[in-house]
This record gives sequence, C-alpha cells and structure tokens, in this order.
Amino acid sequence: MRKLFSAIMRARQARADRAVLERLDGHTLRDIGLESWNSELAERLESRRQHRLLRRAATRIGMF
Repeated sequence: MRKLFSAIMRARQARADRAVLERLDGHTLRDIGLESWNSELAERLESRRQHRLLRRAATRIGMF
C-alpha cells in the first residue's frame, strides 16, 4: 500500500513540475539552465506554448 501511495505521489509531483515548466518562457528556461542540458524538452515546451497561443488567436478571430 505504501509503494502504491508513493508512486501516486511521485506521479502527481512530476505532473505538477511539468505544468510549471510549461508556463515558463524561453528566457526563464535558459536562466535556470534547462535549455542547456535538455534542449529537446525546452523545444517541446516552446512548441506547446506556440500551439496554445495560435489556438487562442484563432478563437479570438473566429469570435469577431
């Protein structure tokens, strides 16, 4: 039971960490050193951010 609980807690923490990283911009990622050692993750986060911005812009244009 303890192993299950600890696995669930680790998964929740990992999900929370990913959510925080997704909200950071490219400059902040570089400042904390993420981009230098894990550029693939930084690129993926940037592409998600761009995709989200494009969807928001498309919905705004569609509203008018």
